[in-house]
Amino acid sequence: MKSFFHRPYAELLFAVSLLITTQMAAQSRMKYVDQSLPEYKPQQVKVPKDRGYVMRDGSIRIVGFDDMSGMISRWNALFERTHPGIRLTPILKGNGTAIPAITYDMTLLAPEGGGATLLELLPYEKIYGSKKDPVAALIIRVGHGSLTPGAKISPLSIVTNRENTLPSITEGQVASIFSTGAGTGDITSWQQLGHPHAAGGELTIHPTGLYWDAYQRPQDEYMGEYMMYRHFGPFPGHVFSPNYEQYLTYKEVAKAVEHDRAAIGILPLNALDKDLRVVPMPATDGKGMTTGSAEDIIADRYPYPRDLYFYIRREPGTPIDPLMAEYVKMVLSKQGQEAIAADPKGYLPLNKHDVDQELERLDRAKTWAPRSKQGPKLNFPFPSPEPIGNE
Repeated sequence: MKSFFHRPYAELLFAVSLLITTQMAAQSRMKYVDQSLPEYKPQQVKVPKDRGYVMRDGSIRIVGFDDMSGMISRWNALFERTHPGIRLTPILKGNGTAIPAITYDMTLLAPEGGGATLLELLPYEKIYGSKKDPVAALIIRVGHGSLTPGAKISPLSIVTNRENTLPSITEGQVASIFSTGAGTGDITSWQQLGHPHAAGGELTIHPTGLYWDAYQRPQDEYMGEYMMYRHFGPFPGHVFSPNYEQYLTYKEVAKAVEHDRAAIGILPLNALDKDLRVVPMPATDGKGMTTGSAEDIIADRYPYPRDLYFYIRREPGTPIDPLMAEYVKMVLSKQGQEAIAADPKGYLPLNKHDVDQELERLDRAKTWAPRSKQGPKLNFPFPSPEPIGNE
């Protein structure tokens, strides 16, 4: 039987359907925008004449994470509309371009997905910091990872085969399974977890995930540092276990866990399928369990959220850049967070409490004293392991 539609019309119908579905999804995410966020009230700022981020045509260069291109386009449009005469040029080629750009003053600010690696930060720290008087970039969190398939930064989850009966797992147990050397004893068997029959008779746990070091070029070069330096004990954490089974892609990790009831894996929440099960974890606020819903991520209740950041050039003895500060305030406004919720890649906005914290961090950075006078709570230790510092 011949199709009613000719191929061009069928393709057009599919494209329209996809567009409608995407728009509906974006509209549904608008419910996550905190209505108590501050409205954006633009303040007039001037384009400096002596900064490297000003291009020959007079526009302002923004270099960094390519997955943020949609929201940055919306932010730029809002900023240009409220600041006549200022033009912004996004050059978004990936996370690896962000820190070099702020190191050499080639961007107003550097959008980063998940946080920069130590290797990326090293040149910046070598130029502007020292172990005696550490100086790091100003780091502002602007949004949360995505639950939408295809997005490059998503919260990480602990998963098992569908038939595995492990009821829950703690952050400490995850660290003891996937890493070694904590001094509290590695967990290698289901018996140690208190569930000897979780894997259907298999005694040994099979920890599974991506190659943890970037030199192996895994699909997600940031997963290893994220877990090791931020979640496997106090910085610099503990190395991955010799029992850890490593793969290059998340698809390979998922397949390995799906076919092994004794496996326990690390996967992004946006890369799961029906044959995998997310193991519930205690929420960070101590109230119940979580498997990473959008609501829990926005409320900061999920243990492995992975977020979106701006890394900002900051030199000792120099005032904060008014143009940069104005742009950041716009992003942290209600309109700025709506731009995140509207993005088809599904990244999630910050809540009011988080926005207030970031605005306070920005305000404290207005006075950046010479190194010898800089207070210890206004900078980050070398190297910078965690974008959200305990200040």
